[in-house]
Amino acid sequence: MKRYMLVLLTFFILSMTASAQNNVMWDDTSSNSWNSKFEEVNIPSSKDGSLQKAFIYRSQKSVSQPLIVSLHTWSGDYTQRDPLVDEIVARDWNYIHPDFRGPNRTFDSMGSQFVLSDIEDAIRFALKNTHADPDNVHIIGVSGGGFATLAAYMNIDYPVKSFSAWAPISDIEAWYWESVGRQQKYAKDIINAISVNGVLNSDEAVSRSPLKQTYPILKRKDAQLCIYEGVHDGYSGSVPITHSINMYNRLVGELKYGTSNMDTIMFKAAFDSDLVSAKEIVDLVTKRINPKADKNQTLFGRAIYLFRKYENIQLTIFEGRHEQLPQALSLIPYKETHSLRYNILTIGDSNGANEGGWPDQLKGLLPKSCIINLSQSGRCIGFDNNGKSELNALSHIESYLDKAKQLIGNKKYDYIIVCLGTNDVKHIYSGRQTEIVSNFELLLSKIKGYKWDGNSVPKIIYVTPPPLRVMNIKEKYKGGNQRLSELIPEFEAIAQKKEIVFVDIYNPLQKILDVYATDGVHMDNAGQQIVASQIVRAINIQK
Repeated sequence: MKRYMLVLLTFFILSMTASAQNNVMWDDTSSNSWNSKFEEVNIPSSKDGSLQKAFIYRSQKSVSQPLIVSLHTWSGDYTQRDPLVDEIVARDWNYIHPDFRGPNRTFDSMGSQFVLSDIEDAIRFALKNTHADPDNVHIIGVSGGGFATLAAYMNIDYPVKSFSAWAPISDIEAWYWESVGRQQKYAKDIINAISVNGVLNSDEAVSRSPLKQTYPILKRKDAQLCIYEGVHDGYSGSVPITHSINMYNRLVGELKYGTSNMDTIMFKAAFDSDLVSAKEIVDLVTKRINPKADKNQTLFGRAIYLFRKYENIQLTIFEGRHEQLPQALSLIPYKETHSLRYNILTIGDSNGANEGGWPDQLKGLLPKSCIINLSQSGRCIGFDNNGKSELNALSHIESYLDKAKQLIGNKKYDYIIVCLGTNDVKHIYSGRQTEIVSNFELLLSKIKGYKWDGNSVPKIIYVTPPPLRVMNIKEKYKGGNQRLSELIPEFEAIAQKKEIVFVDIYNPLQKILDVYATDGVHMDNAGQQIVASQIVRAINIQK
């Protein structure tokens, strides 16, 4: 008990020196412009009949997609611009951004019964008004949205698949005093919401704190809870990391030992590696690193200083502050697979040849299909890249297809998927862009006219190259994105004329390129999965 209190006291003293959290992209309450693809809707409250607003996005895919329930931050409401929306459009997932009583400064907000009811109402409304998979509902939120995510985990009835809480508040009373010590506005918000004559109502604070609420173990036995927290939060952020660690410990302690008493749990933590011990907490709070951390264990390039997982609950303390990483959606435990059985030939460049590229991702999405990948790094549509003739697809397409025929044996291909063009827009070819269009048309004609055995005629799919970064990119690619943007409409017109399926990944990926392509050219595995998913969407349309 004394040791646990010492941990909290140490953190409180250190946190008093921290500065207030500055507005960041995901916490910019002044930004309320929304893509026209998102519709503003009214949701009748099942609690009091009032209309609660939300923004909703409906997937256009023919196969049911997950529903993402994104919860606004502490001081925001449903109009607050959500940085996740660009990726929602790129992935074409269903999405809802509910209001749940707006900023946390009124009695009806801040984890109240109205809030919990509103979140569940939003889920049911979205399921009724989209083609979402009811078994794949995922809640995500950061800061105040992380608090609401934990509150939903502890209270709502709907069998949500996963809850992702970033930099969450778990104890309202503790956070009140932490905010008082740092002279932050959140203390006033809490007083405005739950005080009696200007004095904090401790009982009300406890009742609204996920850390102190009854754990619905049976309701959550199939749900995954992922808590993420930057190690510098509480110093360069507004929520001490103890909120995340304590929430993890409390839930795991109850699962393992049948108790929610934190003193008992912290005593167990000294000997149980599934929990986070008091010593580990002090080390993280004071050092803000973990010298013994596995340097190979990272979160999108950020060091992971502490990772714990027990059953369906996990905690990640990473190199960061009070934030949600821009790749947050890729961490949601949704595994897309399809039962389609096709023989598929893929022809691409480095984005297809690299390990984890879009053909590899296709194999994961279509486990029952046979995918033969003939991609090659540096390949062009019709240029001898770096003076190498073998990288010219137009000159060698017959040999590619001959090889493909040998590899498939006595079977036939259902689809040929081509994704080329990135290397053709390099600066060295900037004066030869008109050639690319004619090369592209001729390449498609050769593929379409190739003589396969028997009567088999594979369906051809052309996938545009992903966008290129405009700034901070290697010299050889400078100006490439502009050149590519001018070529895409011409490529589409040619594909339509030849009755070839055209898949545009260039435009959907424009706004998330920097999230998933650190060099501005090559998408990482999570980005390649978005590309592969769009290809599968096109295949499903052709069925």
